[in-house]
Amino acid sequence: MPWYHGGMEIFHWIEAHRILEDVGIIASLLFTAMAFRREHSSRQIDNLLKITAAHREIWTALYHRPELARVLEANLDLQTKPITNDEALFMTFLLHHLGAAYRAMRKGMFITQQALDKDIRWFLALPIPNAVWQKSKSFLEPDFVAYVDDCLAAATVTCNM
Repeated sequence: MPWYHGGMEIFHWIEAHRILEDVGIIASLLFTAMAFRREHSSRQIDNLLKITAAHREIWTALYHRPELARVLEANLDLQTKPITNDEALFMTFLLHHLGAAYRAMRKGMFITQQALDKDIRWFLALPIPNAVWQKSKSFLEPDFVAYVDDCLAAATVTCNM
């Protein structure tokens, strides 16, 4: 029965190609996983660059508007010279920026961990930033508020995310 013998060869050929097909599927899945990982790392770096650009843009306001420099002064009497609207607005931009950076860090959107807790402890200990923080925190995300309050309370310990 020659036709039967040829039929067996066909089955072997199909079986051999099924293995090749399986190998091809596995290889394509591995390739997709590697591409996804590279894309994820690239996105993390892009996010870091964007948040850095936003940070630079906000802080550049101090150079273009010297009247905002008082925000960085440690010894102020806010009773005799209260916070101006411009200072409060500048601080609001910074608080929202810090909130966005916090949220991005929690979601693993940066390739490196930023020293957000140290920035918060240094900056929000200053009179104007602290006063604006105390008035603004009820308008911000509760988890971010808890994180910042934890940072401010733990002056030498790393804050919990």
